Amino acid sequence: MNKRVIMVLMVSLIFVGISGFSMAGETSLTGFLTYWDGVDSSGGSVYGSGGGIKLRKKLLGVFAGDIRSSYVRFSDIDTSVIPLEATIMVGIPFLLEPYLGVGGGYYIVDSDLKYENGMGVFGVAGVQFNLFVVGAMAEVRYNKIDMSLNDENLMDGLSANVGLMIKW
Repeated sequence: MNKRVIMVLMVSLIFVGISGFSMAGETSLTGFLTYWDGVDSSGGSVYGSGGGIKLRKKLLGVFAGDIRSSYVRFSDIDTSVIPLEATIMVGIPFLLEPYLGVGGGYYIVDSDLKYENGMGVFGVAGVQFNLFVVGAMAEVRYNKIDMSLNDENLMDGLSANVGLMIKW
């Protein structure tokens, strides 16, 4: 099920990106810091942090889609993860723009522990501060990511992103 959802999201974003049907759509590039609240193999809390970049395209004023990649390091357990994700969102376009969305991705893991590459989905709620060609964003996400053979998934739970953007 997760693989199908992610494939539909990826294909949709690629189709929208190459089509000429993006009316009143701005494009933005955002650099962001990220923080993840995770669970290790013993069931204890671990915390990851890092940074990333996302490319967002607005469509028809209220809809948007983005693709993003980041690097998250869980130093307590010597594990790093590279999320490759796509998101579909709906927002209210004002100076301060709240938005909600869903997304999915593929997670590349570098760890000596039993975690392995996996796929996942997430829900996101955020706000974007829009100026003429620059802006800022803050968002929280709930992640459900399958990264192990057992039911111990390192990145399940909450994460938060804050960043600065340029728009064109």
